[in-house]
Amino acid sequence: MDWKRRNNIQNLVDGILDFNVLRKPPIELIGDIMKKRNIVFEERDENDSEFCGIYIELNDTKIIFVNSNMYEPRKNFTIAHELGHHYLGHALTDGAIICDKSALDASNKERPEAEKEADYFASCLLIPKDLIMQKRKDFETRNKNYSDDALIDYLKDFFKVSKEALRYRLIELNIVDN
Repeated sequence: MDWKRRNNIQNLVDGILDFNVLRKPPIELIGDIMKKRNIVFEERDENDSEFCGIYIELNDTKIIFVNSNMYEPRKNFTIAHELGHHYLGHALTDGAIICDKSALDASNKERPEAEKEADYFASCLLIPKDLIMQKRKDFETRNKNYSDDALIDYLKDFFKVSKEALRYRLIELNIVDN
């Protein structure tokens, strides 16, 4: 994904999060965001461990389903990822975009550009730079001598994301070393 597209996605997410004046973890805002966009959201108890989520448009109805059997950080990222497909206007196949584990696997070099963009959207939405900087400052104020691992544990708990997703975002923003 080129840098111009990355900047466009970042600016889109910043606009979406402008109303987060209470500085809540963004995952707590997802329900309101979906309601404003008239998106139906549902968790489904799926026995298929490969199925993560799906974004569907049926006539004028927009729907996001996620597998309720995923652990919370993975589920949160999948919800934001599917929302990314909606906001970014990605092309649907037969009215849907299905995300399984291979589509969400960042190490998969064959992933379509739309999946990479939806991942970047999810990362920016769930772990926004300004809120990271505020929470980092709060942490540093209370903890004079700390390790990157301690900071990451604190931030992952606040943002309700996985260590891997958070570390990737912190490296991208040059907050921790690779």
